[in-house]
Amino acid sequence: MAASDIWLVGDEVACRTAQQWARERSSAVAMNTVAASDLAQRVADPFAGPGGPEPWLISMNSTAIIRRRVLECFDGHAVNIHPGRLPDFGGLYAVQWAIRLGENATAATAHFMTETLDAGDVIYVTEVPIASRDTGLSVWLRCVRAQVEILKLLLTEIVAGRELPRHRQDPSLRRCFKAADALGDQLPSHLHAIEAERWVRAGNYQPLSSPTYSPTLVIPNPRLTLWLDEVAVADHGPALDLAPGEATVVDGQLIVGCAAGSALLLKRARVVASGGLSPEWSRAVDKLAS
Repeated sequence: MAASDIWLVGDEVACRTAQQWARERSSAVAMNTVAASDLAQRVADPFAGPGGPEPWLISMNSTAIIRRRVLECFDGHAVNIHPGRLPDFGGLYAVQWAIRLGENATAATAHFMTETLDAGDVIYVTEVPIASRDTGLSVWLRCVRAQVEILKLLLTEIVAGRELPRHRQDPSLRRCFKAADALGDQLPSHLHAIEAERWVRAGNYQPLSSPTYSPTLVIPNPRLTLWLDEVAVADHGPALDLAPGEATVVDGQLIVGCAAGSALLLKRARVVASGGLSPEWSRAVDKLAS
């Protein structure tokens, strides 16, 4: 049975994509875009809520959790397009976590919605590659492009009344990240330099603002606070024997210690605050802005 009407909850990209799709296809199926904060109230309205025998709900890049009362109104016809691979990258900020954990790919994943977050049967998966120099923003944009194509495919199949594929997730592989897991601007002292380099890239959304943390390095002596944009693992870190958070200048470049005797080479950064810098340090800091 073809959809009687479609309800879309999502960001600006999702809403614009759905509206453009509807115009191009001249679809007779009503397309309702609604803010997540208004969804429960709109759905409960007997006059303005879902109508017809088979309404569908699609969510894309909405951080709101859709509760059982709303899902019941769609009788199993509720789909989320998640910006991450499932079942091991459920929850929030999956793109950042894929970078932080050293993955070489993530995915855009369409799945049926259940009461358990990001746990319903998978419909479509599009792999999204992650390169060694990718940032949180570059992977996020790549993932959004994949989500857009999935959204258009979903709309086409739903309006045509075709049955969607479904594949059960393996619950033993399930991992779900919370918002609090990704917070904290200051470079964590327990990270090895390899992990710290990934942490910086994952939090880099320049020129936009990061949705979670802004990678920050605070050096107490001399007094220097930096927003980190690009770093690399220092080859000679063990020879420097720097404690985590301790910094020095080597050959005109700033090096900061990380866990297990490793170290980071700072390549690009912005100065937040400074004081008492020697000429050598000042020159090294000036290079970070070039």
